[in-house]
Amino acid sequence: MEGGPIKALAEIKERFQAEVIFAYLCEAHAVDTWPLSPEGRASHKSMKDRGEAVAEFLARFPEFDALVSAVVVDDMTDATTVANGLWPERWVVLEDGVVKWTSSLAGDQGPVGQDLLRAAQAAYDL
Repeated sequence: MEGGPIKALAEIKERFQAEVIFAYLCEAHAVDTWPLSPEGRASHKSMKDRGEAVAEFLARFPEFDALVSAVVVDDMTDATTVANGLWPERWVVLEDGVVKWTSSLAGDQGPVGQDLLRAAQAAYDL
């Protein structure tokens, strides 16, 4: 999360007066379903679990938290995640509610921060 994406989001927010909306989804690497580390979180069993995960994430990345204008949390059916192919991590640029760019599942060419800046510039026709 540090470095490129944070710098890109800060620049996008300042240059384009854009809002950064953090959408929290299902736990991508839950220890009880797809563990990458024994220290990860278990799958969320309730919205309270998701809310706690959001708070922990934002506390872990205060520079990101400072940029966030709003937080939305997917419901327990994961409807938003599934309908929009957002899992495990996606970056999306919207203009007037229309998706102008989204990162690929495998990552785009080059660092995410550069991709975000290019997408914002294209969305704002710069």
